[in-house]
Amino acid sequence: MSSLRLRYLASLREQLGTAEETLDVPPSGVDFEQVLEALGRRHGQAAVAALRADNVRVACNQELVERAGLRLMAGDELAFLPPVTGG
Repeated sequence: MSSLRLRYLASLREQLGTAEETLDVPPSGVDFEQVLEALGRRHGQAAVAALRADNVRVACNQELVERAGLRLMAGDELAFLPPVTGG
């Protein structure tokens, strides 16, 4: 198995306690929901709830994408981007 690179930005990094990690994926890949299920086992459901929030954007290989139907393969990078605040 090879891995998928996961990145968490800003407040999500603090909530999950890491800026990035990897997830082993089979050669056929995984869908977005399977990634969240694996992260739930690793970090708990509160962390997954934060990743599922409607205002969290998702980027695959540095391009913003829709979650529905998203298929991820080994070597891909999946980033979770919370809303930016500041002034």
